[in-house]
Amino acid sequence: MDHLVVVPHPVPIALEARSIRHNAVPEGAVGLGYYYDGRLIARSVVAVGALDTIQSLLAAPVSVALAAREDEEGNIDGRICLVLPVEEDGEEGGESAEAWRESVPMPPPEVESGYGEGPGAGAGAPGEEDEEDGSSPRFALLPIGNVVRPAVDRRHPEDVATDAKEMLEILLSGGGKDAVQKAIDDLLGSI
Repeated sequence: MDHLVVVPHPVPIALEARSIRHNAVPEGAVGLGYYYDGRLIARSVVAVGALDTIQSLLAAPVSVALAAREDEEGNIDGRICLVLPVEEDGEEGGESAEAWRESVPMPPPEVESGYGEGPGAGAGAPGEEDEEDGSSPRFALLPIGNVVRPAVDRRHPEDVATDAKEMLEILLSGGGKDAVQKAIDDLLGSI
């Protein structure tokens, strides 16, 4: 399937980003762990120069969403994302209000190309309109980690959006598993 589904969490959450050590982090970059309620929910690698910007984005509660796509085998590949408001060109303070854009890494092409299309694309405020001009607010998705659900673990094989919503809820409630640990558990369970 080629359709990207974006499922927003209904309320902003307080996230904390902490540096983490990992042997796969390239030189000139820093590994970040994103924590919600003291639990690791995502990991990513960012340029050292982006660290202050990420910290400032997380100074107040942020909106999060899961951008997910089903592959040909029925697995769901998702990205947990920060949902950031985007001001249109020509709006007041547009240049200074979006200074964060220059220091954050580009999202994967599948997230960027699918943004603004299909259900859930107005993540964070579906159906709400901007009071000034009657248009819907615009958002950018900044991926902070990967989430995967194998086809064998899907509970809603015909509905990617429902699976993605459930994945996001499980992740934020502390029920997510590291991919390596999940593979070990699956292997031990098959013995």
